[in-house]
Amino acid sequence: MRQQRLSQGQIALYLGCDRSRVSRALSGRELPPLSRIEEIAELVGADVEQARQQWRRAAALHRKAQTSAAEGGPPQGMANYPDFLQALNELRFQNDLSQRELVRRDTTGKLTRSTVGAVLRGERSATLAMVVAYVRACGVSELAVNAWESAWERLAYPHMLHQHYLRWLGMKRRECAERMRLEEARYGRPAGRWWARELRRCPSDREGPGSVGTGPRR
Repeated sequence: MRQQRLSQGQIALYLGCDRSRVSRALSGRELPPLSRIEEIAELVGADVEQARQQWRRAAALHRKAQTSAAEGGPPQGMANYPDFLQALNELRFQNDLSQRELVRRDTTGKLTRSTVGAVLRGERSATLAMVVAYVRACGVSELAVNAWESAWERLAYPHMLHQHYLRWLGMKRRECAERMRLEEARYGRPAGRWWARELRRCPSDREGPGSVGTGPRR
């Protein structure tokens, strides 16, 4: 696309479809017909045979996801952590389970009513162990459990990392501010330029967690 200098809107106009359909197809959120993929590949100058092979692999994954969803797996189309939490809630509702019943069914000891409630409200991060215990208590198949684990790694783990990063960032800012206050109290003058520079150097909330966290928390 970039080499041909074509926008998604131009591709949609050429194919006679809505731009959102092109966007969903290119981002992997929707599996279009093979003929549509071949048209897009030809239009952008990509290898058509390679595009066919990728489509076949995507179609196999799509069928697997549909089978998983039928057995209690996560729904397709989840794009972020709130979607993940909503899907967990819907799984509980579909099985007509209260939080109390979920805890009673759990054999791992990972679930408590307070933990489940806080996670579903978005007040605590969902750990992998908690999610696995939750979906198993809902009675899903092992194929569905594996699909929920993959969804956690894609949507919940990055969110958990970011929450850890924000807590670390707040701690560093408070530490810098406290050192500046102590210097001002000790010398009776505004804090030195070094401390002010350190405070300004604290990264913003919008920056990623960088090296904070080394792997999924199980």
